[in-house]
Amino acid sequence: MYLDQLNAIGNCLVLAAISYVGHEQTVLEIIDDCQRAMEEEREGAIGPWEQRELDYARVAVRSGFLRLALVAAEKALIVSQLPRDEYEYGFNFGNAI
Repeated sequence: MYLDQLNAIGNCLVLAAISYVGHEQTVLEIIDDCQRAMEEEREGAIGPWEQRELDYARVAVRSGFLRLALVAAEKALIVSQLPRDEYEYGFNFGNAI
């Protein structure tokens, strides 16, 4: 699941490791693609944890942290696949800190 998006993230991480210059739009497009893929998988519904990670990713791009943005987008994809009990525990524990 989400293999295309994960590959795009991996490829862009390599580009960002070389230089951040000129890759902001590519990172934003990857984040948008991740969101679309999750919406399609869940019939338009994205969980609060995924949304928080995607929002964080967009803020990271605006702040100039492209690799951080890509990692946040990857995290959104990963948490969307967690079993419900693990998702609830992880989301609630993350909010408690």
